Amino acid sequence: MTSPSHNLAHRLCQGALDRGFADKVALREGERAWTFGQLADQVGRVASALRALRLGRGDRVAVMTRDTLEGAASILGIIHAGATAVPLSELSRAHEVRTFLDHAGCVAAVVDADLLPVLDEARADVPALREVIVVGVARRDAGERDYHALVAGAAPGPAAEVDPAEPCLILYSAGTPSDDLRGVSHSHATALAAWESFGHHLCALSEGDRVLSLPRFATAYGLGTALLFPVAAGAESILVPEQAHSDVVFAAVVEHEPTVIFATPSIYGQLARDAAAEGRLLPLAAVRLAIAAGEGMPEKLLPRIRETLGCAVKVGYGLTELLQIALAAPAAADGRSATCGRPLPGIEARVVDDDGRTVGPDEIGTLELRGGSMFVGYHGETGPGAAPFHDGWFATRDRFMVDGAGMFHHCGRVDDLFKVGGKWVSPLEVERALTAHEAVWECAVIGADDEDGLIKPLAFVVPNVGHDRGPALAAELRDYVKQELAPYKYPRWIEFVDNLPRGPGGKLLRFKLRAPRRPRRAETAAPPMGEHVAGVDDPDATE
Repeated sequence: MTSPSHNLAHRLCQGALDRGFADKVALREGERAWTFGQLADQVGRVASALRALRLGRGDRVAVMTRDTLEGAASILGIIHAGATAVPLSELSRAHEVRTFLDHAGCVAAVVDADLLPVLDEARADVPALREVIVVGVARRDAGERDYHALVAGAAPGPAAEVDPAEPCLILYSAGTPSDDLRGVSHSHATALAAWESFGHHLCALSEGDRVLSLPRFATAYGLGTALLFPVAAGAESILVPEQAHSDVVFAAVVEHEPTVIFATPSIYGQLARDAAAEGRLLPLAAVRLAIAAGEGMPEKLLPRIRETLGCAVKVGYGLTELLQIALAAPAAADGRSATCGRPLPGIEARVVDDDGRTVGPDEIGTLELRGGSMFVGYHGETGPGAAPFHDGWFATRDRFMVDGAGMFHHCGRVDDLFKVGGKWVSPLEVERALTAHEAVWECAVIGADDEDGLIKPLAFVVPNVGHDRGPALAAELRDYVKQELAPYKYPRWIEFVDNLPRGPGGKLLRFKLRAPRRPRRAETAAPPMGEHVAGVDDPDATE
């Protein structure tokens, strides 16, 4: 049955008003702030403006903005209008944006004015895209719409009637196009279930909280923790449009005194390093809850975070298909537990062998999950074999082990993907970029530990004849990849080799590649935090 009461945006905004929060700050972005009343008004206006452009139920609308008030209102306004929001990273390159828009079938896009060059380069090959709404200065001669003029000229209207099971979000879990691109569709109901399981039960978010979430709206982790869940709780969300450099984060902590922080292990590691270097004394000691997810947490990093930042971090495992953390471990008193913990309320988890049988304690198998926040399917995938579930269970691509105490331990990936700063990296994509350079004959990419135990790309390169292997070529190749792909994907280390390990049929034996020695930070020539370890939208930096 369809009803406005099933609409996610209506449930969130009207729920806050019904609880008497109309005059309470909902979103804060620098010097700007919206109350819940103002947020509800803006969301209703965005929805009405979209309807005036003949956009509504079933349409997909991309949002390529920074994490701003307008970005938040756009996502919720699209959902309020009955359409499907498709958040995209502001770091995406033109060919990536083109792929996302085409794959999702977007008919409109909301974009920050300074990101228009990227959209311009992509939109010519996406004929379905008929409306571009610009937050900033729009170009009338290009047929663009001015976001602020549209919203100011629209009157808030009622939420669209929707079925709770119909999609309202499409998220791209890998963050960038790959050979296995999949748009994860979430419904109005699954998003609310994610709030109940994660935001309500695990985090106990309430109207008294001030939430600082550093992952981006374009990821499941960031969209939930920076927008959906704080609004559902009546909490104040502190938005950070800039990339999460340490100075930006510390300034936000001092000015706004958050009670809850969400980040990736990479961000916590960089904050700990910079706090120690700058002599900051336990800058996060007043935080009641700190959660790390989006990538693996090296166990040795936890005590450093506790000792330097002053907060005990809860480590979680999540995935875009659940729009949240599925497993979480308590913050250990000694700051040393990096286990993924146990399933959250409302989530079932099991580890199975290749035949689907549950394995015993301390045996490694594939993690399967089931719960109310599970996505409704992959966008556009229909027909036999397209269903990603069996008896409601979803098979992840992660290997896990359950110990005798019932704690889940991550044991690696089924495939070759790895995460950097919370975002998936496909070795094949980085390899294709490298081999396009005239100096590269062939190459292979794996994930390797840095000095903190965090994963970064390591490339083994066989140089072309006539090119001297050495620091100069390595630096050139790193810079080249940063221009071709999102910067967080560039190889931090390049090892020149004479050949790559291959099987009898010529297949690359990636599993035989090993870092010849533990990489040292000084070898990376790494840029500042914002370029390669800043979080889910690194480098800025799902999930």
